[in-house]
Amino acid sequence: TLDDPDPSVVSSAVSVICELARTNPRNYLPLAPKLYHLLNSSTNNWMLIKIVKLFASLTPIEPRLAKKLHGPLSQLVLNTSAMSLLYECIHTAVVGDIISVPVPVQDSSGRELEFAELCASKLELFYESHDHNLCYVGLVTLAQLQARRPDLVVNQYDSLVRCLDHPDLSIRMRAIEVASGMATRKTLTKMVKRLMSQLILSNTIALQPNSTIGSQLSDSNNQSDDYAPGNELTLPKFDSSGASLTSAHGSIVLPKNSAKGNTADPADSPEYRTAVVTAILDMCSRQSYANMTNFEWYVATLVDLVYVAGVDVGREIGEKLLDVTIRVRQVREYSVKMVRRLLSDRTLIDHITPDSANAKVLTTAAYILGEYCTLVPTSVDDVQILLPASLGRLDGDKQATFVQAAMKVYTNWLQDVAGYWSSDIWELVRSVTSSVMSRLTDLVLDFSTSAEDRNTPNGNALAAAMPLQVSSRVRQFIEITKVVSMATSNMSENAPPICSELHSLFTLYELNPVSAAAQGKVPVPEGLDLDTPIGDPIPDTSRIVMPQSPPLQPSQNRRRSSNSEKTSSKSHRDRKNDPYYLGGRNYSEKDGLSSMQDRDMADLPDVDDIPVVALDLGETQKTQDPTTKTSKSKKKKSKSGKKHHRKTRVRTPSPPPISVDI
Repeated sequence: TLDDPDPSVVSSAVSVICELARTNPRNYLPLAPKLYHLLNSSTNNWMLIKIVKLFASLTPIEPRLAKKLHGPLSQLVLNTSAMSLLYECIHTAVVGDIISVPVPVQDSSGRELEFAELCASKLELFYESHDHNLCYVGLVTLAQLQARRPDLVVNQYDSLVRCLDHPDLSIRMRAIEVASGMATRKTLTKMVKRLMSQLILSNTIALQPNSTIGSQLSDSNNQSDDYAPGNELTLPKFDSSGASLTSAHGSIVLPKNSAKGNTADPADSPEYRTAVVTAILDMCSRQSYANMTNFEWYVATLVDLVYVAGVDVGREIGEKLLDVTIRVRQVREYSVKMVRRLLSDRTLIDHITPDSANAKVLTTAAYILGEYCTLVPTSVDDVQILLPASLGRLDGDKQATFVQAAMKVYTNWLQDVAGYWSSDIWELVRSVTSSVMSRLTDLVLDFSTSAEDRNTPNGNALAAAMPLQVSSRVRQFIEITKVVSMATSNMSENAPPICSELHSLFTLYELNPVSAAAQGKVPVPEGLDLDTPIGDPIPDTSRIVMPQSPPLQPSQNRRRSSNSEKTSSKSHRDRKNDPYYLGGRNYSEKDGLSSMQDRDMADLPDVDDIPVVALDLGETQKTQDPTTKTSKSKKKKSKSGKKHHRKTRVRTPSPPPISVDI
């Protein structure tokens, strides 16, 4: 039918083949020469679309088709004005890897360029179009092109950024997918600021300038008139350049023409906000921070995301914050300052819950503050912010992290104040130690009270209510405060040695990050044989066979069997003559009772084997009532006239109950 002179028949055949090839395109690979002839000779755009789509399925199976299709597809891309055919040609060239054929193409001006570059330039017609469908399919194909030639997509940064403000949510999602892969050292900062501005200018976020990021550094004279505190949407204060004052470098840019209307903003969608945060984290940390030039800016951006994310991404933000702090030694001091600001925010701490996103970030912040507290000047307030009143709302692992961090910060503060000891310092140490002990006691009492409410005995209240990982650390912290309280009970000219030695419990050895393949890179010293056992091999006790007793002689076997037979026959005769012995059948596996349950049932006595014994009741039968006897005799006479006489059976009383062990 592909050779039929009627074009409609050929078009129908191509349509059928194209649909059937979706299941198994390999079956239609022999038709490639005829389809190639139709591709060069046909002028029907709809049939050309079907043929090009069919080659998109055949080219991955037969790579040699890529070089053959390079010429016809490049001419179609250059000359066709049909957007549908143009899209299918570009999509087939990308999916079939035809763009990798090293044959140049001449554009309309005569300039030679690569086929991949030509496809990238033609895709701009799609994602810059006002038609939402064309814009969407253009971004989908651009993402596929980016996986093979990322260098071509980077050059289209300005055109792609406009798609991030598209009113269609699906187009925004595709634009974020492409934007996250086109970030470089030059474009990373601009891309992150653009995405952050979308998060902060949406209706989801309404931050108060006096209780959120940058409030301590802001200046009332530098606040923009568009975001005054009296408006319904209140944003953080910004400096004259429009950057957020979370850090000295700033991380958020707010466009001036960002007035909100009554229309729904796609940035309010939780799905979109999650995609934006994920894209920011992926762009910044890709390839072990290959595109990062300013790590302090990155830490400030992570802290900003805690406030402006608006979705549950606390675990991801916490992991990235911890990763960059551990990996980059130069940024640890700045990270400690930023996490201290997070932990000092009462808005976050007071509204913390076990399942909230802030709980995961604040737990990471507490760990960083406790682990690297020696890098910043000590402050007694750090101990208080690590033991907040809302600590009991968290689960066991998070509470243990806070208590452990508070213990490290407290011992570090003692070591610091021991260097300039005085009477004022002595009184301060006594006061802080008493306050910490009181806070720990209140924490224990809170758990004990909750346990008593659940009818838990008072003696086990702490053990039942407080998780083990929290209980052990709280007890350690209480013992440390007791030791410090005893050492500072009296004023002395010099600081007690315990004050300067306690922190060595946590800083004696530094734990550095180690790569998973680090052990394999360590060379084996000369003369060290790792294959030879150090000592004698340990015997395998699982295969040891216990020694058996020596076999008996034939005479001993016969004597033992005869004795057992005599004993069993005598006991059988004694039990048989005993009227109160409930004898049973002798069951064996021949009866089919192989299971344990059937054998237990077999041990029960048979009802027919229970003996019936006539008991002599003495004078009881002679003193019966005569009226009763007469009535019984009358009943017997009345039944005598029946055809079949029933044999009268005297019922014998049952024997007394006998306990039987079943």
